[in-house]
Amino acid sequence: MEYIVGVDIGGTFTDCVTMDARGTVTVGKSLSTPEDYSVGALNAVRNAAESLGLADETELLASARLFFHACTIGDNALITGSGAVTGLITTKGFADTLRIMRGRFTDGVPESEIFHLSVLDKPEPMVPRRLIEEVDERVDYKGAVLVRLDPAQAEKSAAELVSKGVEAIAVSLIWSVANDRHERAIADVMAEQHPGVFLSLSSEVAPYLGEYERTATTVFNACIGPRISAYIKRLGGRLREQGLAGEPLIMQSYGGVLGVEATARNAIGTIESGPVAGVVGSGWLGRLMDLPDILATDMGGTTFKVSVIRDGAIEMDYKPVILRHQIYSTKVWVESIGAGGGSIAWTDPRTGLLKVGPKGAGARPGPACYGRGGTEPTVSDADLVLGYLNPDYFLGGRMSLDPEQARRAIEQRVAGPLGLSVEAAAGGIYRIINAHMSDLIRRATVERGYDPRDFTLFAFGGAGPVHAARYAAELGIRQVVVPLTASVHSATGLVSSDIVCQYGKSDRLPVPADRERVNRNFDELVGRGRAELAAAGFEGDGVRIERSLDMRYRYQVHELNVAMPEGDAALSEQELGRVYERFDDLYERTYGPGSGYREAGKEIMNFRLTATGMLDKPRLQPYPLSSGDASGAVTGRRKVFFEEFEERRETPVYGFDALRPGNEMAGPAIIETPVTTIVVNPGNRAAMDAYRNVRLLIGH
Repeated sequence: MEYIVGVDIGGTFTDCVTMDARGTVTVGKSLSTPEDYSVGALNAVRNAAESLGLADETELLASARLFFHACTIGDNALITGSGAVTGLITTKGFADTLRIMRGRFTDGVPESEIFHLSVLDKPEPMVPRRLIEEVDERVDYKGAVLVRLDPAQAEKSAAELVSKGVEAIAVSLIWSVANDRHERAIADVMAEQHPGVFLSLSSEVAPYLGEYERTATTVFNACIGPRISAYIKRLGGRLREQGLAGEPLIMQSYGGVLGVEATARNAIGTIESGPVAGVVGSGWLGRLMDLPDILATDMGGTTFKVSVIRDGAIEMDYKPVILRHQIYSTKVWVESIGAGGGSIAWTDPRTGLLKVGPKGAGARPGPACYGRGGTEPTVSDADLVLGYLNPDYFLGGRMSLDPEQARRAIEQRVAGPLGLSVEAAAGGIYRIINAHMSDLIRRATVERGYDPRDFTLFAFGGAGPVHAARYAAELGIRQVVVPLTASVHSATGLVSSDIVCQYGKSDRLPVPADRERVNRNFDELVGRGRAELAAAGFEGDGVRIERSLDMRYRYQVHELNVAMPEGDAALSEQELGRVYERFDDLYERTYGPGSGYREAGKEIMNFRLTATGMLDKPRLQPYPLSSGDASGAVTGRRKVFFEEFEERRETPVYGFDALRPGNEMAGPAIIETPVTTIVVNPGNRAAMDAYRNVRLLIGH
C-alpha cells in the first residue's frame, strides 16, 4: 500500500496525517521537541504507523509516495531573534531605509497600544547600521544604468561584512525591479569568494516597487534562510535514512508546496505555513462538502487563528506585517492572537481582574495538568476542571492528565486571590478565552464587511472543538464542522496540497493599459512558471496557470488584487475592460458602497502569476450513512459543568470510533476522539456526516 504523509510542527504538538490509495485517513500525534523538531516529526510518523498496524516509521516512510511538511523554524527564529547574523548591501544613500520605514510605524501594534503613540517607538531594524554596506551604483526607473557598479567595491563590501561574522547577506539595490544586473553581479562575487554565506537578492525574493518593503522582505529571508535550509536538509537526511525515497515537499505561506532547494532560496515563504495548511485543508474539505463560505478557526496549544474562505476562494494577503514590518511575501490571510490550550490565566495586580493569555505555557513545561513541572493555570487546566477533558484519555490514552495539579494551579493563582471557588474560576477562564476568540472572528468578518452568520465555522486544532460551539454561538453562527482530523487538520491540508510556484513583476501602467505590454509581462512570467514546473515533471493538463493584477485608483494607497481569466491565452481589450470593471466592484465590496473614486482613474501596479503543478492524490472517500441512533457509541457518563445549569450535569460521553456516519445526538454531550474532545452544549445537536466529520448545529 502506498501512502501520502503530511507532518506539521506546532508550538506544542507535532501532527501527522496519512492517506492511502483508497482515500482512507489515519492520524498520528506527538509532543513537539524544540531542541530538535525533526525528532518530534519522526515520533508523529511513528505514532501514525502504529495506528496503521505497521511495524514502525521506517515501514511507513518506505511506502510513502509523497511526504509533505510544515514547520515553525522560521517563525521561531524571527520571534526569538535567533536567526542568522545578517548583513545588507544597498545603494549609496539608502542605508537607513529600514530605520526610516515609511513614517508609519503602527503596523502590527495592538489597538490598545496605538492610543499611546507618545510612548511608541519604531521597531529595531533587523540589521544594525554597522552591518550595512553601501555601494556606488544607480539604475533609473526604466532600468537604464546611470552609475555602473564597480566590481572591486562589491568585493570589498562583501568582504567587510564577512569579516564581521555575518552568516547571511541581503542585497537590495534601488530599481533592481527594473534591472537586476548589479544585484546579479554581487551574487557572482559572493558565489566565487564567499560560497558558504547565504545570499538573498531582492530581485528574486520581492521583485516589486517599494524599496522599504522590498528591503525588509529580503532581509527577513536572509535572516531565516540558513536556519530553514539547515533544518529541512537535516530532516530530509533523517527521512532518507528511515526509508523515504523522495525529498520532502515544504508548505509555503501562500498555500502550496515546494522542494527543499526552492524553499531554502525563498525561506520567507515558510512563515506561518502550518496555519496556512489548515486553511488549505478547510478549503479542500469545503469543496467536498459543498460549503463555499468558511471561517477556518485553529485553536492549538499556543494561539488561536482565523482565516476566511469566500465563494470557495481563500483570502490572500499580499503585504503581510511581520514583527511590525510590512513585507512583500504573498500569504494566506491569517489573523491570530495568543489564545490556546496553553494560554496562562492570571490576575491583574493593578485592577484585580482575571486575564487569560497572551502568554502561554508552551510544550515544556506545558499546562499544570501535564505533570511536567508547570505551575501556571491554563485554559487546558480549566477545561479539565470543568469536566470537558477525560484525564485518562488525552491523546487517545497515550498521555494522562492530573486533575489535582490543575485544581491546585487554579486555586493558588486565580481562585484564591479572587475569592472564588475553583469551579467558578475555571468557568471564568473558559468564558474569557471564548470571548477573546469571538472578538477575533468579529474583527475578521464584521469589521471587514462580512456577516459571520453567512459562514460555516470549521473548528480544528487540539483545543478548538472544546470551545467552538460557544464562540460560534456568540456570533450567531449556525453550523460548526469539526473535521475528522480536527487536532491534526493542518497536516490534512498538507496531504491535499499541490506544487505551487508564484511569480511577480512591478510595472506601473495607467488604465486603459497597453494590451501588448500587459500580455508581454504575463508571457514572461508564464514562461518562467512553465519552465520551473516542467523541470519538476509537470506539463500539459498537469499545470494550472492563474494570473492577476494589483490595481488601485490613481495616487491612492489601497491596492486590490484582481483575478484574470484562467490560463495563459493572450488577453483581448474586452477581457481587460472586464477586469477594470471587476476592480471597481471589488473596491466597493471591500471598502463599502460609494467608496470607489472612478474619477481619479485607475492604474496597474503589479503583475502576478500562480503556476500550479497538480499532484495525483486519492480522493477522500465518503461512507454510507446509517441510522440516526448514536446510543451504541455511549462509552460512559461523567459530571460536566455547563453554564446553562447551576451545577454539574451528568453527561453522556460518546466514543468517536464507535460513531457511524448518520448518527445524531442532542446536547449536552461529550464526544471523545483520539486527538481532541468535542463539546456539544445544551440546546445544540451533533451529527456525523459521510466523511466522518462531526457537524454541530447551534441552537437546534
